[in-house]
Amino acid sequence: MNNEGKEKKDDFYQSKFDYYSKIIGRLMIVSTIAYLAFFVTDCQIFGRFANETFIPRIIIIIPLTIFLILYKKIKNYKIIVPATYLMIHIIIWCTDWATYILPDRSFASEGMIVMNLIFLCAGYSAPFYYSTIAHALMLVDIIVADMFIHYDSLTMMILFNLPCIIAICIMNKFMENGYMDHYLTRKQLEKLVVHDQLTNVYNRNKLKELSYGETEEFNFPKDMEVCILIIDIDFFKKVNDVYGHEAGDVVLKNTAKILKNTVRASDYIIRWGGEEFVIIMQGCSIEAGMSVAEKIRKNIENSENGICKVTASIGISSYEGGNYHDAIGCADKALYKAKSDGRNRVVKYNRGD
Repeated sequence: MNNEGKEKKDDFYQSKFDYYSKIIGRLMIVSTIAYLAFFVTDCQIFGRFANETFIPRIIIIIPLTIFLILYKKIKNYKIIVPATYLMIHIIIWCTDWATYILPDRSFASEGMIVMNLIFLCAGYSAPFYYSTIAHALMLVDIIVADMFIHYDSLTMMILFNLPCIIAICIMNKFMENGYMDHYLTRKQLEKLVVHDQLTNVYNRNKLKELSYGETEEFNFPKDMEVCILIIDIDFFKKVNDVYGHEAGDVVLKNTAKILKNTVRASDYIIRWGGEEFVIIMQGCSIEAGMSVAEKIRKNIENSENGICKVTASIGISSYEGGNYHDAIGCADKALYKAKSDGRNRVVKYNRGD
């Protein structure tokens, strides 16, 4: 699997985890409370306060506390999902510990039904292969526990739980496929919100993701050089008037394609409005930005769009902190100068202008 495919897969599973994450914390708390409540049953079996099983029951609070600390501080599914399944297995191990002490072990199979339900709920937020492996290990727990507990029939315990495990794993797969539809729909909506449908580059809404809401300052590292380019297709109104608006759309899409092929994948191309595009280039000095801008200008001038020859004027400025509108305004002033000087040229904004 290539890096892009791996990143998409990780994004899907992280999104699934984020969507169901609240279930995980509550599930572990409820499961622990239910486990502790079985101490009442222990007391009934002994006919008195069950001193023998008090520690095996109460000790579960320690791993629960550790889990909840991790759960609160860490949001990565690759850490919390395995920690969740480890917590479930710890509950099983503590249950086996208490069962080993109890004089009556006839309720062991009923306890396993509860554990299967916990695995089912945990599967909502987990990748299918995580849940399958973790749940299958329950059979190992049963086999190991039989060495100490000596179930009436190990075979029956396995045959009792195996169909539950298989059914729940299948259910987890169905749930994962169901969430995939939700995930793809959400991604499409997110794309529509920040993308221009005609050119498939970003629209102005993307700037909200790149800046702080109150100050409208870019959220890039403070010491990072940032260049801003404004590209305007020369005499674009004439293209629409002579060839029609559909032809103008073709020119716009071809221009956007040139911009994508010329700048880096890390640069942000934004359709600013009409025939104007803004490019935000992180980690780029003004000199490097000028070089890229000139390459864009030449590529547009030499391109074949199937309609007519077009050129573009480009204004460029550096971003030096503060409201990003100020830097875009400076680039716009440079663009105005490029147009007034004859168009089809690149002009850098100078603070003295």
